[in-house]
Amino acid sequence: MVFEIEKCQRILIVRRMRKIFPFLATFLLSCLPFSASAEEAYQVTGKAWNALGRKDWNAAIAHADRALRTWGAEAKRTNAKLNGYAPAKDAKRYANLNEVGTCLMLKGDALRQKGDVKGAIATYELLLRDYQYAQVWDPKGWFWKPAESARKNLAKLKTATAPYQLKVAKKHFTDEQLKFPGKKGICLTMRKAGEKGSAEGNLPRLKKVNPYWSYSWGWDQVPNQPANVEFVPMAWGAWSVDGLSKGLQKGVVPYIKSGKVKRFLGFNEPDKKEQANMSYQAALKYWPQLEALNVPLCSPACANPEGINDNSVQGVRGTWMKDFMKEADRRGYRVDYTGVHWYGGTHVQHFKDKMKRIYEKYGRRPILITEFAPADWEARNLSQNRHKAPMVLAFMKEVLPWLERQDWVAGYAWFSFEHNEAVGHTSSLYDKNRNLTACGRYYQSITTENPDGDQSIK
Repeated sequence: MVFEIEKCQRILIVRRMRKIFPFLATFLLSCLPFSASAEEAYQVTGKAWNALGRKDWNAAIAHADRALRTWGAEAKRTNAKLNGYAPAKDAKRYANLNEVGTCLMLKGDALRQKGDVKGAIATYELLLRDYQYAQVWDPKGWFWKPAESARKNLAKLKTATAPYQLKVAKKHFTDEQLKFPGKKGICLTMRKAGEKGSAEGNLPRLKKVNPYWSYSWGWDQVPNQPANVEFVPMAWGAWSVDGLSKGLQKGVVPYIKSGKVKRFLGFNEPDKKEQANMSYQAALKYWPQLEALNVPLCSPACANPEGINDNSVQGVRGTWMKDFMKEADRRGYRVDYTGVHWYGGTHVQHFKDKMKRIYEKYGRRPILITEFAPADWEARNLSQNRHKAPMVLAFMKEVLPWLERQDWVAGYAWFSFEHNEAVGHTSSLYDKNRNLTACGRYYQSITTENPDGDQSIK
């Protein structure tokens, strides 16, 4: 790092020399130990830090890439000459190495938050291989080694993405029994008349997108559910064995016996405080009651289904899903589908990679994506949402046909944010007048017979 007092002294020297020896001054400037690039590297690192603080992952990555392009080769040569970390008193002599190493650490963190796990792993590994002796130090004694942080994050990512030790799940139902009438579903509340999100208001919205199945975060049937749309009930949460048992016996079992209910959804985001908010041990306590329904059963759908802290998990951390599935497997409990929630950005490959990892991780059970849509969790008003409507539409046009063609995807249900919700209004299927948006019209056009939908919609 270059300190301001040194920079000022050198600038004064140059100015004095220019008055006497203009040409010589220019020559000597290029020979002085101070270099504009070292200062610039420091500034670029500062910009990367600021971008990461703002959670502007793309900007942080761009600044880090600039540092690597500009000073990476020199920093790599410097690193190769070292056999260990330089003493703190000499840290400023290795400015470019320190800045490039720090920038790579920040880039890895940004990629991880974006959901690009492969990119994050590659970046951390590059730091450890070519810039491991980078350090951050100041005269007050604050000291940090980017490589050590990278090593810890890398270990977590590799653990989280390693092939999970769940054996391939035994099938308890035939493929035909597990198969939905069609993959495309919709999730809409069906509350009482007069309430926000009532069945009266939402049934017309349901019909507009032509789904094959739907759910409403509960098990109550509504009288006017379209006969050609399968309703899938859910146990949103549970607070007592008796209460759950009575509710199921009254609200679900009769419809199973009549053939109206063919499958059942487990708890809703139990890993999130604002939702079901259950421990995985509590969920396991109630699980045998759901198994006893004797219909295909979907796992709890977690806000963080993979245990990786990227930008698709609503800020929820932890390994709830992993812990639940591991223990359910050990006890021999039946789980027929793996439930998934996803609210990331519009990067198609990141979405596909994550779905594949989840499928492999939890015993290759068919995955059921019961909530998903691009969302910008940093947006505080409509204009701040970085996922513009055309970007979301382009995402849909690639992702939905892909989901339709994956035989390990049982079904999916788009979550339509309201038109005035800052974090997700660009993903809404309906406008303020309850008419279909471009995204809504495209979602409507997807069918089993036409998995590509109407690609001409704009």
